[in-house]
Amino acid sequence: MALKTILNKQTDFTGEFPVEYAKSGLWRFNDISVDENGYLADSSGLDRKIELVNYLGTTASLQSGQKGRQIRININNPATEKTYLKVANDGTFFSEMGERILVGGWMIPTTYSVGNTYCPILNTRYGPGQPIFYLSLFAGRPRIMLYNASGSLILDQTTTPPFSLINGGVYFICMVIEPNNKNAWIVLGDKTSGTSWVSPTYSFTGTLNPSCTADIIMGMHADAYWYAGRFDDWFFDMDSSLTTDDLIDYFNGSLLTNGGDMGGAVDALSVPGVVSLRETEGVYPTEGTLYTAPATCNLSGTGRVSVTSEYISGVTAVEPIETSTSDDLVHWSDWAAIALDGKLVSPNKAYIRFRVTLTTVDTSKTPRIIDIRLYDIPKSPYERIGFARPVVLDSNGAWEAVLENAYNIVVTSEINGEDTLSFMIPYRDNKRGFIDSEKKIQIVNDIYKVRTLTDTKDSEGNLATEVYAEAEFYDLTFSVRKEEHKFDAETAEVSMAYALEGTEWSVGTVNVGTKRTWTSTEKNALSILRTVADLHGGDLVFDCPNRLVHLLTVYGTDSGALFAYKKNMKSIKRVVDTRSLVTRLYAIGSEGLTFADINGGKAYVEDYTYSSDIRISTLDCSSFTNPYQMKEYTEMRLAQYAKPNISYVLNAMDLSVLTGYEHEAWSLGDYVHVEDKDLGLSVTTRVIRREYNLQEPWNTVLELSTTLKNLGSSASQWDNVADSLEGTSMVTNNDIREMVPFNLLRNSRADDGMAYWINSGFEVDGDNGVSGSTSFKAMGVANMTKSMAQTIYPANRSSYTLSAQIASENLEKLSSNSQVGIEVVIEYEDGTTETRFIDLY
Repeated sequence: MALKTILNKQTDFTGEFPVEYAKSGLWRFNDISVDENGYLADSSGLDRKIELVNYLGTTASLQSGQKGRQIRININNPATEKTYLKVANDGTFFSEMGERILVGGWMIPTTYSVGNTYCPILNTRYGPGQPIFYLSLFAGRPRIMLYNASGSLILDQTTTPPFSLINGGVYFICMVIEPNNKNAWIVLGDKTSGTSWVSPTYSFTGTLNPSCTADIIMGMHADAYWYAGRFDDWFFDMDSSLTTDDLIDYFNGSLLTNGGDMGGAVDALSVPGVVSLRETEGVYPTEGTLYTAPATCNLSGTGRVSVTSEYISGVTAVEPIETSTSDDLVHWSDWAAIALDGKLVSPNKAYIRFRVTLTTVDTSKTPRIIDIRLYDIPKSPYERIGFARPVVLDSNGAWEAVLENAYNIVVTSEINGEDTLSFMIPYRDNKRGFIDSEKKIQIVNDIYKVRTLTDTKDSEGNLATEVYAEAEFYDLTFSVRKEEHKFDAETAEVSMAYALEGTEWSVGTVNVGTKRTWTSTEKNALSILRTVADLHGGDLVFDCPNRLVHLLTVYGTDSGALFAYKKNMKSIKRVVDTRSLVTRLYAIGSEGLTFADINGGKAYVEDYTYSSDIRISTLDCSSFTNPYQMKEYTEMRLAQYAKPNISYVLNAMDLSVLTGYEHEAWSLGDYVHVEDKDLGLSVTTRVIRREYNLQEPWNTVLELSTTLKNLGSSASQWDNVADSLEGTSMVTNNDIREMVPFNLLRNSRADDGMAYWINSGFEVDGDNGVSGSTSFKAMGVANMTKSMAQTIYPANRSSYTLSAQIASENLEKLSSNSQVGIEVVIEYEDGTTETRFIDLY
């Protein structure tokens, strides 16, 4: 999968003129105010600041605009205000004109500017020395004037666009000059109507002034003529690569882009390259929609969209993500939401733009977009694994070489386990040179990375190279180091998103609905993902071409394929293994936690479905602090361990590669039927591991099992300690010894009924006290929230301890959204708040 396009720059989200095309000067006017000397910043990197002249006591000011701030001048009376802008020429401005000069930007003129006979926009006629160009309006029409070294006009052309400039209109205007070809143009765009126009080519004679040292003046000429209105995003570029067509493309692409609109709900200016909801006095809107600038599309295969974002699950979100495509930046396809797996739905065209909605249910918090990526997934030259050949990819993910002479090609893959590729190729093969360490190899839709290359020479002098490659997801082992992280009653999707944060991978489909409270101590993304699958159950599936990780209850389908002796099965071995069979399973959680109190006094669960013998083992659940979830997890594990491990090893043929047998296709994870009269076998079982010989599909080795154990590799065996998750205690014994008991809650034992409590659905129980004779009690009701709350005002301390005695009877969740716990809302001295939820079930 090749990265086709990435949007991560401010201009990608705001529609401002790109800095790479304004190398000689760029004045965005995004300053909060002028500096102490009356100057505004230059964003080109050359520090050519622009001076705001005669601004004190006038209407000159920086105003909110559609591309950040704008500079407004001479609104009341230009003849008395006389405000203008000046960039001092250090003598080098025009020393290297190159093939093309660009000068332009955005303007919003007033009636004064479009109604007067002469209205200066940008000129060099004010000196020092002789001018080079002058851009103005003549009776509301664009006028271009060019000068030679003696100050004589070599071009004076007023042009008439197909639309009239009006008071308050928003216009993009640019002067394009080719000194060597002696041609010039005016490019004009009307943002309101979306109309753009390029003037006829204006040719001139003579030589454009090569020694101009004049300053650039905006909005004034000869202290007699003035511009009234606004300027925004003005640029100046010598030796530019942009043509008039490129400028029209920029204008068309900027029309919808809104991350810089200071009156809108999204903000791409406060943090360059990051998009958030727009804050107003500490409050964010609940929703805002970002429209990006267009980017290159032109995919060679299918496309996938990935958005890197920061969000708080259940509070903030970045969705939906929609796309629209175009071949000319004028006519666009309808907006279409990307598929759940990130695949592009919009038609493949030259350009693509994105529409992304940011939302929050807490107006003190905002989601953030870090980047938007479009990946190109080239179509594989092979549609089926049988008889396929390895394809070497270049650094951009495009095909580089098909290895037709590769042999002994074997793909070894396992559910929740290994995924590797090995093959041989003659050393003197002319495509051997394309293979190198860490190069990507494609097999149908799967991507592998070369890890080892072994060159060999046998006794007969034959030279060959042995290649070993691992699935691309193995690189998640080398992800950004992960710190210890606590998950409170979170779904697998939340934990997976944390694991993949900072990688190019995203969470795909997750249909495992369990919630877990646990502490992750793993240091890399892959190990966290493996732990998530272990805790929540299900099959991890890595979609390498699309950079997606799925967690599915069961990966695979009932393929309907039949394996029978003398049909497509050459040999079979059945193994029934009870070495690790367990019928009574204990679990020990954090700080010695058990679930005995909620399990009739038993710290274990039992399953005698297969054997009546008591066979005992213990799970290390030190990551768990919740007895209900620990019991659920232990029951899930016992369901696996209480049965024999029955597996089958077949040497079989993939008949689906033959014409007429396509219906016999099967894949890893699929259920297949195995029959052998001599062994008395007639069983539907699952493909959990395969060693697929691509060159000889009849020599494929399958491992089948009726159990759904999570195997780490083909040789892994379950031991007595099935899980070793390093946990963190909520309160250590040392913490308890050092505590100074002081209860800030009033009436915490219900001695005074419901006094001091805000109550909704709780009652006082006079018969079941712990430290006293009474307690608080609530009976759960479907679709109803019951709560009691109290506000306390503690003294400033470095830490606080929250404790409670909790009892439950026949506690049961009626939906995945049900919660039982303690919510703490902390308000800090600066007025900010933080909410923490302690999950009790």
